[in-house]
Amino acid sequence: MIIWSFVIFFVGVLALVFHLFNIFEWFTPFWAIILMAISLGMLARISQKEREREKEKLVERIQELEAQLQKPEEKKQ
Repeated sequence: MIIWSFVIFFVGVLALVFHLFNIFEWFTPFWAIILMAISLGMLARISQKEREREKEKLVERIQELEAQLQKPEEKKQ
């Protein structure tokens, strides 16, 4: 995710410099589309990671509960 952040920062800096010096003025609308696409990719990746984290937490909780269920069985034997 840090790489995506650097990419979007770099593209934003380029867009600012080009705008200030009127370089590639015709390209300015495309910068907005590029930044929007990169931001959308970052949001999708963040939401995917959040879902994966939730699944990992549920798996850990299931393992904890299974371990608790096995402890009373061990005491009976």
